[in-house]
Amino acid sequence: MADRFDPPLLVDDEFGPREICCALDAIEFLEEWPLQQRCKLHRCATEACCAAYDGRMSVGDARAAFEIWARMAHIAVTRQFEAVRKGEIFEIC
Repeated sequence: MADRFDPPLLVDDEFGPREICCALDAIEFLEEWPLQQRCKLHRCATEACCAAYDGRMSVGDARAAFEIWARMAHIAVTRQFEAVRKGEIFEIC
């Protein structure tokens, strides 16, 4: 997968922890964000992830844009090297 985040990100919001492994995962997460809470930074992160998915931008830059937006939106973000989900617990392998 050319749009893979290395290492993946683990985001934890009101719906629980979720692994963001690639630009498409980030796009889906951003699209689920409530309309009334979106801002310019959300739009920039979305555009960056779409550009990475299409091959118009580096995946690293899109990952950074997503991570910056998530932190500004007060979403807990953890960088994972290789996360494995076991029940509701993520572990580093």
